[in-house]
Amino acid sequence: MQSAHLLPGGRWLLFGARDGSVKYHDLNSKCEISEAITLVPSQFDQDANTIVLFSVDMVPDAEYMSFNLGIMKWRLSPLGGDPDYPNFPRYARWIEVSRITSYWDENGQVRGLRSERLACFREEYMCGYESFTLRGRHVAYSLYSFEQSITLGEGDNIAIVDWTLPDSTSLSYSRRLIWRRRARVSRRFLFQSSLPF
Repeated sequence: MQSAHLLPGGRWLLFGARDGSVKYHDLNSKCEISEAITLVPSQFDQDANTIVLFSVDMVPDAEYMSFNLGIMKWRLSPLGGDPDYPNFPRYARWIEVSRITSYWDENGQVRGLRSERLACFREEYMCGYESFTLRGRHVAYSLYSFEQSITLGEGDNIAIVDWTLPDSTSLSYSRRLIWRRRARVSRRFLFQSSLPF
């Protein structure tokens, strides 16, 4: 399962690639099939088998295309573990947020999109997930676990995280958990501006 999103205006089509990167097509390209351009590279190798979900949070009233892109990546590594992720025996799951802006040439013509990473942190690897959304400083996602997790418990949850707070080295960060609730989070859901953590 990979995400795809057509940005406002209909020129840019974003999609999650199998290796965990996010790429885009310029639909204004004169080629019948435009070349996919990497927007957010993957931290995994090219042979990785991943699921990518992402969410777009547009910056209103920006002069040029500008938005934050939230990405949840789930990598299933070979049985027996992954030497690159010794603390994650079979899975690696990451949440990443990047600022995406358009860039233009010397004639003032928009030529493409570029990204700047704002945050990247780990999430539980022993759970499945169904949906993911970004709004302002928060990401929300649904998780379900078939076995006991130290931080999430067992069963269904919706997690909400202020993505500006975690670092990339630990799972010990504040999450607002809605227990025993299985639902798909909608990108149209409006978070309150200050959630208590």
